[in-house]
Order: sequence, then structure tokens, then C-alpha cells
Amino acid sequence: MKLIIAPKDPAAKNIATRLLEFYDFEKFHDIPGSYICGQVMLIHAAGEATQLTSIPITADEVMVASRHISRSGEPSLTVHVPGEPEKRELGIASPSTVKSALRALVITRDEMELPYEVSLEATHHGPTKLEVPVTFVEIGSTPNEWQNKKAGEAAAQAIMAAATSSLKCTNAVGFGGPHYAPRHTEITLRTEVGVGHILPKYSPLDEMLVERAVSYTYQGVKLFVLDWKGMSKEQRMICQRVTTRLGIKLVRAGQILNGL
Repeated sequence: MKLIIAPKDPAAKNIATRLLEFYDFEKFHDIPGSYICGQVMLIHAAGEATQLTSIPITADEVMVASRHISRSGEPSLTVHVPGEPEKRELGIASPSTVKSALRALVITRDEMELPYEVSLEATHHGPTKLEVPVTFVEIGSTPNEWQNKKAGEAAAQAIMAAATSSLKCTNAVGFGGPHYAPRHTEITLRTEVGVGHILPKYSPLDEMLVERAVSYTYQGVKLFVLDWKGMSKEQRMICQRVTTRLGIKLVRAGQILNGL
């Protein structure tokens, strides 16, 4: 069972409305405010999804519909996994789910001719206590976009695509670069690599956190993908020491993209 959680924010309500409009969800009477469509359940959450410590059903995975807020106010559709690197607390990442959602967002964005930027985001905020993978799909960045029906439909399609048919990929953790991770976004869209956790340049990095990003990736990690110029020398060395110890391949983002 895949669980979609829609908290009480305008973007989440918009996405949930599109899910109910375009897919065959039926009311699930055992849980108030919930609906079911095959092996996918939608629940309207009363509180903040970032504070979740448990879920009301047994599920393999959680996807969260949410709003995104940015200083720029640019229209955007984003995907990320949760975690609070500054506390060394991470949620479980599913790179295949992230990849599926991101690719579906690009396809639907282009089909609808939406003037929205599609990107990954670095790992940030909760929840970090759930024992299953969690992926956020968000609409940004102002009330105009949060309530835009086409944006809601694009996000709904991406969530359902990821919930019903995750893509196979080579699991990776991303390091370096800015919050919106342009190089990791491009790699996830254009190659067989799927990036789950992304620890950007501004993130406090140590070997314990790097190892935790590996441990908190569903089905393991094959690659560390480094935005080489978007990292400090110390951050690179931390990643190199961990790859040597764990036997994980380290590659520069540029090497992957130059090979296309």
C-alpha cells in the first residue's frame, strides 16, 4: 500500500482535489477523511506533515502533497526527501520514487505548457521518524501557484505515477551544489541514476551524516554523485573517506553529464 498525505495547506488541498477528480478514488470509511484507489490511499491530514511520527495504516511508502515557499516567488514544481542534516536526522529516501515523480512532473509540465521550473531540492525538514520512505511533491511558490488547477493536476499525476510504477535506477546520494540541485536534477532526468538524499554545500557535513544518508536510502546506495565545484575540499575528502570504507563508487556530476 502506498499512502498519499495531504496536509491542510492550499497546495495540498489543490493536489488532493485533482487526485479525486482524475482518479478512481473511493471513500475508505475505516479512516475519516481517507480515500482508496487500488493500492494507493489518500488521507487528509489535520496537522503538519513535517511533524508526523506515525501513519494510520500499514504502508510501504509515503508521498506528501505540499506547498513550497521560496524568497524568489518563482513558479515551481519540486521533489525532495525529508531530513534535518543539522541534527543528523534523516527520513528514508527512495531514489526510484524521486526519479519517477520528477520525470512525470517534467512530462506533465511540458504537456500543459506550464511556465514552472521543475527541480529536485536538497534534503530538508521532517518527518524523520517514519520507518518507510517519504517523498514530497510540492507546488511553489506563492498562493497563485498553490491554487492553480493545472499545477495541481501536474503534481497529482506525478504522485500517482510514482505511487504506481516507480522507475528502476542506480541509487545515489548527491552532495554539493545549491538548494535546488541543478546538476543532480539533470542527472536524475537524463540518466539511469536516481538521487535520493542531497546534502548541499551549505549542509554541515561529517562522516557520520554521510554514512547515515547511505543507511537511510531504501535498497541501498551504489554511487555518490558530487557537484565537485559546488563543494569545499574538506567536504570532498569526507565523501572520499566514506566511499573507501563502504566500497561505494564516487563520481563527479560533470563526468556523468559529459558522458551523455
